[in-house]
Amino acid sequence: MIRSLSISFLLFALTINVYSANIDLRLEIFSGDLSMFDNSIIPVITYSDSSAFSPSSPILIFEDGDVLTIKVVNSDINVHGFKVDGLIDIGSIAAGDSVTQVITLIAGIYKYYDPTSIENQYLGLSGLIHVKESGDLTPYFYWNLREHEPELNNAVSSGGSIDQTLYSPKYYTINGNSGDAIDNDAQAKIFGNVNSEFRLVIMNHGLSIHSMHFHGYHLLILDNSKNSSHNGRDKDTFPVYPGHYQLLSATPDKPGEYPIHDHNLIAVTGGGQYHTGMITTMLIAP
Repeated sequence: MIRSLSISFLLFALTINVYSANIDLRLEIFSGDLSMFDNSIIPVITYSDSSAFSPSSPILIFEDGDVLTIKVVNSDINVHGFKVDGLIDIGSIAAGDSVTQVITLIAGIYKYYDPTSIENQYLGLSGLIHVKESGDLTPYFYWNLREHEPELNNAVSSGGSIDQTLYSPKYYTINGNSGDAIDNDAQAKIFGNVNSEFRLVIMNHGLSIHSMHFHGYHLLILDNSKNSSHNGRDKDTFPVYPGHYQLLSATPDKPGEYPIHDHNLIAVTGGGQYHTGMITTMLIAP
């Protein structure tokens, strides 16, 4: 992703700098394998912002007013697409083909996804876009939640469909990570300081509700895409529905290290092993 900065000068009197960013983004669709903490292999399809397969579609962060030139390349053998509700719809992209569009970004949190089928989204063709307000210097952390049923991934990869009445996931990931890799993810593990605000964006790309529980502090709901009437509530547990997100804010009042985990305790496991799923920690310094 290439960011260039253009500066306009207002002549006469004081010089005023006006900043706008022109960004070139290339996303390529690949099929590949996601490796779990126990070396289990699960077939997935993802968007990658490099020229190689990525085990999880990337978290994309921009600023309000950025002009984005996005090129989506389909390196899979099947037809796919790219859509962001309210921003862009590239439509279908044939195998081996690509499409380019230019858009001006508007502040908000968005899900980008392959609109051709829910099966493709389940396999990994969905991700998170955060277009920040101009001048927002608040530290942000990001969680893409997703669960996996290996047998279903294999079936869907071979052209099968999803029957949610039989859905029984075995692995649970944050940003494509499981086990210790979650706690080693700088976008997921929260680091902060007493009396300094941080914010967390949680987006659920799975098929199950995930109710994330925080020890140590309450957090404020700034934006709940499922239930906007919940905005402004101060809580320690937040149900995030499939396809939706929550934007949370906290200003810690004490130092310490505290766990954060899914209150649906099966989602804290992976392959039947505890402490390998949707769990990480929050480390707050004085």
